[in-house]
Parts: sequence; C-alpha cells; structure tokens
Amino acid sequence: MDWYVRSQTGWGLRWILLGAFGILFYRARLRAGSWGSIPDSPEFWPLFVAALVLCLAIVVFTSMTVTVKDMEIEVSMGLDLFRKRIPISGISIVEEVRIPWHSVGIKKIPGGWLFSVAISGGVDLAMKKGGRFIIGCEDPAGLEAAIVDRMVSSPREG
Repeated sequence: MDWYVRSQTGWGLRWILLGAFGILFYRARLRAGSWGSIPDSPEFWPLFVAALVLCLAIVVFTSMTVTVKDMEIEVSMGLDLFRKRIPISGISIVEEVRIPWHSVGIKKIPGGWLFSVAISGGVDLAMKKGGRFIIGCEDPAGLEAAIVDRMVSSPREG
C-alpha cells in the first residue's frame, strides 16, 4: 500500500535546460545553412548531439516522484530510469532540511546521496548502518510524517 505519493517538477531547471537546448539547436541550424546542406556541415552534428543530450536531461532530471510504501521509500526520477528504494527498517533518524540552490539532480554528498529536482525543502534520512539520503520535496513535513508513521508501525529489523 502507498502511504504517501508526491510528484515534483523542477520548473527552474527545466526552463534553463530548454533555453540551452534552444540555443544549441539554433546554432546548429545556423551552422548548417540550409536543411539540404546538413550532412556537409562539420559543426552541425556535434551541436545537434549536445542539444539531444540536453533534451534527454530535461526528460530525466526535471521530474521526481517519492512514494512511501509499507516497508520502503521509493524515489524515481524522470521516466523511472533512475529509481532508488530505501528500506524503512534501515532508517534511524528523519530530519527536515533545506535543499540549497546548487544541489539539484542525483548527487553524491558527504556520507550519502541527494535526490532533488528543485530548490525546496527535503528530508534527510540517516541510516542505521551508516550513510544518508536526502530527498527533496515540496512537502517535507508531510513526507517526514509519513516516514515516521511507517517507522513506528512497521516490523523492526532484528
């Protein structure tokens, strides 16, 4: 059963990446001249490939869904290409935190990992076996409450 499900879109990052995509695509088109001369333009293809990589980044890194289930927390980004499952029984401390402007995406942080698509609040999960996960969300208090509720009512790991 899903106890908490929340999706978030990183609109700021999405607009920045869309702008960069537009500039790269425009530059690639400008370098090629006419559509018929694209195969002859050595500058078109690198710019076009970079624009496609940005397009993929827009799809993957600007939306995230957090689901609190009976026994685990599931964080999925984009089209579920990146998914992390965190067992609730392995969590020792849950704290509400603020995600800084420079921490967007999937990022290695001291002692663990951060998952976020926007500058917002989040929940810091300290694990019993060491390590931590920070999960960004628009409703950190609701996410924290759902996790604590599942920690209290789920069977303990022996």
